[in-house]
Amino acid sequence: MTKESQHAAVQRLVPVLQIVGYKNSGKTTLACRLIEALSAQGLRVGSAKHDAHLFQLDDPGTDSSKHLLHGAVETVLTSPEATRVMRRSAASLREIAESMRGRVDLVIAEGFKSADYPKIALIRRTADQITLHKEATNIRLWLSWEEAVELQSAASGSRISPDSPPVLPLRDQALADQAVIALALSLLQS
Repeated sequence: MTKESQHAAVQRLVPVLQIVGYKNSGKTTLACRLIEALSAQGLRVGSAKHDAHLFQLDDPGTDSSKHLLHGAVETVLTSPEATRVMRRSAASLREIAESMRGRVDLVIAEGFKSADYPKIALIRRTADQITLHKEATNIRLWLSWEEAVELQSAASGSRISPDSPPVLPLRDQALADQAVIALALSLLQS
């Protein structure tokens, strides 16, 4: 690989595939299956998760928690096997993906509904599809716990256009996984 092609590869944005849906829709389960499948194909997969709740940066009493408690805005904990970055500020999905550039081939992001990356949307009920369509953009695939036929007919009466992405049943795990992996791999080619 020439220096020019290496530089171009480093400058390229890391593709991001989002998995969105409401609580208990199966986002984490799907993200884990997708990460495992892509990793098995030799891809370096990064992940990001949006947490709507406030969480603690580190366990109380640890040295790094003491650093944060005493005013550090960012601290890094590293060992021979792992590194953890903790920062006292929010980060956008774009910033997270950019921070992984050069180390991962693809980022699987759970949540971040308002970000504009390609999305897989998981839905438990027909109403979820209608509501989620209003909250999220760039949905490329719908995965549903209900029968796909019911959702598509319900969607045709809503503001969702007839040329909306397909709705696949999550109960057919092989079909859903095949579509999800194909979508993820297509992002690597663009």
